[in-house]
Amino acid sequence: MKNEDIEILDLDEEIIYTNSNVVASKKVFDKRLKNNNIKIHQTKIADLKEVIPMKKRKKLGKGEKVFLIFSILFILGCFAFYGYRTYYYYHLTHDVVKNITLKEKLTSLNNIAYQNDGLYEKNGYFYYKGFDVSNYVYYSGRLFRIIDISDGIRMIEDETETNLIWTIDSDYKNSNIHKWLENYLNTLKDYDLYLKKDSWCNDKINLENYECKNTLDEYIGLLSVDDYIKAGGKNSYLNNKTYFWTINQDKEGNPLYINSEGNINNIYKKEENYFSYGIRPVITLNDNITFASGSGEIDDPFIIEELGNALLKDNSIGSYVNYNGDNYRIIDIDDKGISLILDGVINDEKKYDEVLKYLNGEYLKKFNRNELVENNYSVSEYSLNNKYEIKTSKSLKNYIIIPKIGDMFLNEYNGYWLNNYSDNKLGLYYTIDDNNMLFSDLKSNANKIRPIIKLNIDMVVSSGLGLKDNPLIIGEEGDRHVEEN
Repeated sequence: MKNEDIEILDLDEEIIYTNSNVVASKKVFDKRLKNNNIKIHQTKIADLKEVIPMKKRKKLGKGEKVFLIFSILFILGCFAFYGYRTYYYYHLTHDVVKNITLKEKLTSLNNIAYQNDGLYEKNGYFYYKGFDVSNYVYYSGRLFRIIDISDGIRMIEDETETNLIWTIDSDYKNSNIHKWLENYLNTLKDYDLYLKKDSWCNDKINLENYECKNTLDEYIGLLSVDDYIKAGGKNSYLNNKTYFWTINQDKEGNPLYINSEGNINNIYKKEENYFSYGIRPVITLNDNITFASGSGEIDDPFIIEELGNALLKDNSIGSYVNYNGDNYRIIDIDDKGISLILDGVINDEKKYDEVLKYLNGEYLKKFNRNELVENNYSVSEYSLNNKYEIKTSKSLKNYIIIPKIGDMFLNEYNGYWLNNYSDNKLGLYYTIDDNNMLFSDLKSNANKIRPIIKLNIDMVVSSGLGLKDNPLIIGEEGDRHVEEN
C-alpha cells in the first residue's frame, strides 16, 4: 500500500480524487469500501490510505503530449537564451580585456630556446640566433626581421632597399648612407608613434674585441657587426645572400659590409673606383606596440597596424597595389598623386635613348590617361666628380618614367636601366647588375625597363591589405575616384 491520503470531493459524482491527482471511478471506490468493511464518517477519510492503493492514472491525449513537450522545450530555450545574454552582458560590462603587446607575445616562456635556432635570453635581453626563426614583422609596407628585444624591439628590413656608395673617406654620420636613411625615415608610417630612438655606433671598431665609444641617438640606423656575429653570422637569418652595408668601420676607417656569401668585408674601393652596396635599415619599435595577428612566419608575419585603407593615398609606402592588371609598389605619395613602381620588369629590352619614347608612346596606350598624373623626373650624374651625392638636375615631365639611384625597392630585380649616368660624354648609364649593385653600361646597349607611374590622389581601393599575396585592388571601372561633394 502506498502511504497516500485520499480526499473525497463528492461521493455522488462519478470521479473521486487523491491529493496526488490519482483518479478512480465511484464504482471501484464503493467496492473497495465494502470489501474492507469500512464506513465513511467524514469527507476526508485517513484510513483509506491503508486499504485503497490507487494504481491507475489518466492518460494524456496526443495533443496534450505535443503541447507539454513544446512547453518544456520553450521553457528550456528561454533559460538558455536569457542565461547566455546575462553571461554575455555581465562579462561585457565587468571584464577588462588586456591587449597583449608584441614584446609580451615574443618573450613568453614557451618561445625561449636553449639550443639550436630560436630566441635566446640572457639577463632579460632576448636575441634571435640561427636560420630557422619565426621573427618576421610587417610594418609600414615592408617586411622586417626582429634582431633583439630589450627596452624596445630592434628590427632590420628583410630585403636590401637600394644601392649607394658610402662616400669618400667619411664616418657613418657623414656618409651618403646616413643622409639617405634620414629621408627613408619619413616614408615610415607614424614613425614617431611606433618607433623609439636608439643608440647607433659611429666609430671605428676592432672585430676581435667589439667596443663602440662614439654613438648617435637617432630613430634609424644600420646593423652592427657585433649583432651580425651574435645572430650566427653567415649561418643566420641576417644573411640574405646580398651585399649590404653595416654601420661599422674597421680600425683603418674602411666601412664594413656583408657580401653575398655572408662574409664580413672591408673592400669598398679600388683605386678611384668606389663600390655600391645595399642598404638594410634598422629601426627600434616601442615595447608597448600591440600585437594584432600573425605567427612570425614569412607568409604570416606579425601584424602591428591596421591594413587596407579605403583611399590609396592613406596606405603605406611599400604597399603592393594591383592596377590595370599588373602589380606595383607604392614608392612615394605627395599632394598630387601616388607614385607606383612595377613589381617586375618589362622584358622587351631597349637602348637607353629609346626607353622614355617607348613608355610614353606604345606602352602608355594600356592606361586610362585620365587616371594618371605627369611625373617629374631628372637625369642626374652620380660619379666621383660630385662625390657620389644624389642631386636633382633640371626637372622634366612624362607620364611614365624609370627609377633613379636612391629610389625605394631597387634591388628586387636587376638588369634594368636607371635614370643616372656616370659619364655622359662616354654615354655610360647605370643599371642594376646580377649582384644587385650599380653597374655602368653603354647607353647603346639594350636593357630591361622598370616603369614608374603616378596615379591621381583620389584613387579608391576596393579590396586588399597591401601585402604581396594580398595587394590593394584599385576600384572597379566607374568607381575609381572619390565622389565629389
